[in-house]
Amino acid sequence: MLNFSLIYVNISFFTSIISLILFFFIWKKRHVKGSKYLLIAVIAVTLYNMAYALEYSATTIEGKVFWSKVEYIGIGTLLPALFLFVLEYFRIVKKIKIGHAILLWSMPLLVMGLAWTNELHGLIWSGFGEIDPVTNLMVYHHGSFFTFSIVLQYSLGLGLIFILTRQWFRFRQRSFRNQIILFFLAILLPFIGNIIYLSRNNPIPGMDWTPIFSFFSIVLFYLSITLFRFLDLLPVARDLVFHLMQDGIMVVDFQFRVVDWNPALPQLLPNLPITHGGSALQIFRILGINNNPFENIQESVNYEVEITEPEQCIIDIIISPLHQNNHFDGWLVIFDNETERRLATRALETANKTLMQKLDEIEKLRDQLKEQAIRDPLTGLYNRRFFDEYFANELVRCKRTNTPISLLMIDIDHFKSVNDRFGHIVGDQVLEMLGEILKSMFRASDVSCRFGGEEFLVLLPGLASDQAYNRAEDLRKRFEQATRDAEYLYTQVTISVGISNYPVDADNTRDLFRISDKALYQAKELGRNRVCCIASETKGDRVEW
Repeated sequence: MLNFSLIYVNISFFTSIISLILFFFIWKKRHVKGSKYLLIAVIAVTLYNMAYALEYSATTIEGKVFWSKVEYIGIGTLLPALFLFVLEYFRIVKKIKIGHAILLWSMPLLVMGLAWTNELHGLIWSGFGEIDPVTNLMVYHHGSFFTFSIVLQYSLGLGLIFILTRQWFRFRQRSFRNQIILFFLAILLPFIGNIIYLSRNNPIPGMDWTPIFSFFSIVLFYLSITLFRFLDLLPVARDLVFHLMQDGIMVVDFQFRVVDWNPALPQLLPNLPITHGGSALQIFRILGINNNPFENIQESVNYEVEITEPEQCIIDIIISPLHQNNHFDGWLVIFDNETERRLATRALETANKTLMQKLDEIEKLRDQLKEQAIRDPLTGLYNRRFFDEYFANELVRCKRTNTPISLLMIDIDHFKSVNDRFGHIVGDQVLEMLGEILKSMFRASDVSCRFGGEEFLVLLPGLASDQAYNRAEDLRKRFEQATRDAEYLYTQVTISVGISNYPVDADNTRDLFRISDKALYQAKELGRNRVCCIASETKGDRVEW
């Protein structure tokens, strides 16, 4: 028997521990309606089982009576808390009023008060038997008010069982029904243990079997939370889901008849002829869907319709088959008002398209501005700023690859006299002519530049002095012939060219510019209309230093 006593105490303590663990599970779901009352109930179970274990372990009458009084706190708190939880969780009442909660707890609080003041009146216990030395149990001689407390507890318990039974018939979803069954058993089992305790057939006199049965209740409740998603799959009432949804909902049977709809549907589509038993196909034809949308639906299908009367409205229609217990019952049709979102999406798409067009225009303008910044507006050749930067980079590349590079400096002979005799318009035409010849004669890798006024530069990567000389001579002859053939000129216009080369003449841009300029000056001194350079192996005139 001593071993049994030890087992009994351990079960009570273990039940308390499981209750505390369950408390934290429920705490994570405290946002669920009614969960605060369930938390109170779990605390009550923990207190009751802990107090009973301590009562059982106590060796004096005073100690057992004290812990028995603590048990009454747990008993008096548990059932009202469970009752309030069920009322709120299953939406039997929308909100628990403080007055109703006080009224529900008033009688249990009275019993608790009488238990703690029993020495004054003896209404709960009229006396006590001796403590059994083998079982350490004590038989209580109950007072007249004890029967009332039992009736009160059993009334609350029967009320809970009645409510849960109604909910079981109310909901057809298997998940909800499994929740209700487990919750039903969790409430019923402690009462069975209490009945055994109060009966004359109690196998162990004075032994309260309620804590042992409450252990199985806690286990069942734990399973309902973990396996059947209690407090996750809320048994939401039809009024909450069906009637209060903002989307329009229509239920259609297998004969395409309208059997139900929520209040939001006629508000969303006031012109639809929605009647019980009416044709759903006719409704869809009014919406512009002429085919049968319910045929061959295995999964959900979507339609989008746009309505102009009484106002513009874009509706997303979702049709889903309804199955219950592997039996086809019809279709669920959801009408989702997508007007605001779709119009916003369209406006955003239009704005994005316009923005992309503007960005393309800006990009083109940027490229144009960039090109204008590096081009001479008259001839279309590169300007000096670009040429200076390009020349420096190209010279570095030639040094790295050990390749030559030549620089032509070109000047139109007696250009001032052309402007003076024929005007600046003809002068500009001569400049443009030279620019076009430079563009057409040289390679893509060559860079031509209007250096300023009537001076031009040509950079010839990869060409030695003699090769550059030949190119310059061809340029001179071609320009001479072009001016001779020009109808707007009554005189021949020529050019002079000075050449420098890397690595023969210099190894930096400054000196190469200087040498080309000296060579150009020498060409003018020698009579103009000629090409000069300082390379000794180059044909043509040589500049002496």
